[in-house]
Amino acid sequence: MQLSFLGAAREVGRSCIHVQGAHSFLLDCGVKLKGEGEEYPLLEPSHLRRLDKVALSHAHLDHSGFLPALYAKGYKGKVVCTKPTRDLTQLLLADYARLNPELLPYSQQHTQHFLQNVELLEYNEWDSLKALQFRDAGHILGSAMVEVSDQRKLLYTGDFCLRPSRLLEGADMGNLQADVLIMEGTYGGKQDTRRSSKELASKLVHSVQKTLDRGGKVLIPTFAIGRGQEVLFLLESYMRSGHLEKVPIFMDGMVKTALRVYRHNALYLKDEVKRRILTSEDDPFKSPLYLLPSTKDKRDVFEKEKAIIVAPSGMLSGGPALGYLKALAGDRKNKVLLTGYQAESTVGRQLVEGKRALELEGETIPLKLEVEEVHLSAHSDRLELLEFVRRVQGLQHVFIVHGEESKCLELKEGLENVARKQKRPFEVHVPKLEETFKV
Repeated sequence: MQLSFLGAAREVGRSCIHVQGAHSFLLDCGVKLKGEGEEYPLLEPSHLRRLDKVALSHAHLDHSGFLPALYAKGYKGKVVCTKPTRDLTQLLLADYARLNPELLPYSQQHTQHFLQNVELLEYNEWDSLKALQFRDAGHILGSAMVEVSDQRKLLYTGDFCLRPSRLLEGADMGNLQADVLIMEGTYGGKQDTRRSSKELASKLVHSVQKTLDRGGKVLIPTFAIGRGQEVLFLLESYMRSGHLEKVPIFMDGMVKTALRVYRHNALYLKDEVKRRILTSEDDPFKSPLYLLPSTKDKRDVFEKEKAIIVAPSGMLSGGPALGYLKALAGDRKNKVLLTGYQAESTVGRQLVEGKRALELEGETIPLKLEVEEVHLSAHSDRLELLEFVRRVQGLQHVFIVHGEESKCLELKEGLENVARKQKRPFEVHVPKLEETFKV
């Protein structure tokens, strides 16, 4: 089996791995969103010439955003994914095209070709070639780890999360076996350990309430898909229980539309959420606490003395959250609450690094509002990544992708310790872009 790393190698973004054995597969095909321009997988005609299928792990654009470009380059085959992944990817691609029409390396027709060539696959079922199988990754709705059985047995985690969330169960850890493991290293650094979900939820709610107490508004920039729905459910739950002041929760961008897709795919949610939808009138997806801005200039949002705003993008690399940041930046009573990973070169990373003035659309925006981080990540942390590898039987090679170089190298060191302690012979690799391995 030959593996070529065409993206997400010592970086976060443009996930794309070419796997060649008896068959030829691509694992994901995303874009790297940088705020100023995008970067794409380093695909060559040779990668596409005999490509049998593409396996899409989940909908986020850093994994799915370049798929229509494959059809622009002449690919005519199938993309295998779960039904929620198809539905959410369609939503994200439409929004991406609307916001970045001049950047697209493909047309709307190519997006349609992609959607017409989706092969839907349920968890724990084989595809039509009997070579690809999915298992639940616990990251977002419909996310999957990909098992490839093709001369060697390969497991690709995509983005995954071992711990359950308010909406989803954690990743499927049953009977893990693989010769080759390709895993994410997003939070593989030595300092990347998270507190319990309950503690993090309590911290977020306390932070929000503190801002409301001083008469401020809270902006929570979030991924439209996954984190946005988790944040809404958390806030709604604490308000219903009386542990958080009831104020308007404004949703903007795709958060509302994605919420609808989540409800339509309720079969993939936790049992307790399904029961609440099906057996009570208290549908969590239709809470009266959720509001939409009613005016284009968002005047109704800003006129509220207190409010919570949940809007994409999570890294402030674009989307409605940037407009809210500009409007709220000058008041010390307000707060921007960052809940996830902030990639290099994004506005979110600048805030984390303490920058107190931003250049946005040719304007210098002084930042007087408070900036705080509460990591409600849908990724596994370092301890969970190490535990996952301990549980995979038969390993000979581990490849770490989808992480900043320093974090991937720190995770490599940790995994080599696991191999020594367990007296297992697997090798750990941190591939570079365009590097190819034979295993």
